[in-house]
Amino acid sequence: MHEYSLMQNVIATILEEMQKSEGCPGGPALTVDLKVGALAVHSEEATRQAYEVLAKGTPLENSRLHLTVLPVALACPQCGFEGPLPPETVDPHDLSPLAQCPRCGAAAPVTGSRGVESIELSWD
Repeated sequence: MHEYSLMQNVIATILEEMQKSEGCPGGPALTVDLKVGALAVHSEEATRQAYEVLAKGTPLENSRLHLTVLPVALACPQCGFEGPLPPETVDPHDLSPLAQCPRCGAAAPVTGSRGVESIELSWD
């Protein structure tokens, strides 16, 4: 259900922008490059399925979705480590997640990975 809500907002944003730029073709010539944070997507498969369902009957129908899920990252204030964390390190439902620093073991807040990072459209 979470992915469906996310994709509703993404598709509404894309359609709004396409309407502003009259003459933007949709369909199979269109590729949507979507980058989202790992905490915004619980299932890549569900996200792709939501896109396909919600795109039906719109100019996005039959377009190609390239989905990139960006990893959760950690910035440790204790030792200065900055970098990605392995998947499943953080519960996506936790509003203020902490993770153990892989370098020093201190608990530190995770950064980013909460929402849509970018949406880019391209045509063949």
